[in-house]
Amino acid sequence: MADKPRTVDEYVAALAPDAREVVAHLREVVHATVPGLGERISYGIPTFTLDDHYLVYLAGWAHHVSLYPVPDTDDGDDELARRVARYRDGKGTLRFSLAEPVPDDVVRDVVLALAAERRDAVG
Repeated sequence: MADKPRTVDEYVAALAPDAREVVAHLREVVHATVPGLGERISYGIPTFTLDDHYLVYLAGWAHHVSLYPVPDTDDGDDELARRVARYRDGKGTLRFSLAEPVPDDVVRDVVLALAAERRDAVG
């Protein structure tokens, strides 16, 4: 991407076809999971917002897509921790290879957990 995208649509359009398809699909999954989310570009990548605060970031790369951050699973959510373990790429990142289908159910559960964390923090 030569020019920095100003919108999520511009970001998605500038991706290579394989990454574009997956990012566009995950964008739909995120919005369907928590209706009413906003979106904008932050740190050069799509950012989904809840009550005007970031909730989750999504980025497309040559061989994978990434979702940031990962919800805190230290609070006893062993099932979610187990399910995200194979996709973890560092402490706060999930990395999904373009060579295999992205597990929509994992993405949905991550987004739901992040939304719950955000709502709990706000009170």
